[in-house]
Amino acid sequence: MRSNHAIAGNSRIEPAVQNKSLQIGESATENELENRIENLDKLVHSVHDALHQVSFSGKLRALDLMNDLRVKIKATHNMLRVAKLLSEPARESMLSRVRDSLKDLEQVIASNLDVEMT
Repeated sequence: MRSNHAIAGNSRIEPAVQNKSLQIGESATENELENRIENLDKLVHSVHDALHQVSFSGKLRALDLMNDLRVKIKATHNMLRVAKLLSEPARESMLSRVRDSLKDLEQVIASNLDVEMT
């Protein structure tokens, strides 16, 4: 009987521990997304600045592409900021959309800038 009581006692503690672990995991995921967005923004910003310093045919198109990417990065960052304010299940749904947008952005940037995203 005593062991049953101990098991019941552990089950009450377990969800609190699991909930705290889930929150830490969510935070890590959000921080990871935030870092990826910031890295993309820095990359596109530095390429944009470099484009301004050189003269070549197609410069306007390249600058337009960089401006477009910067707007998309900003929109993705704003989606992440909104997701952080939401509660479940909307939060996870929005974070999923952010992940998808970020993946698409990374692919577009990698192909247009001929860089490898890691």
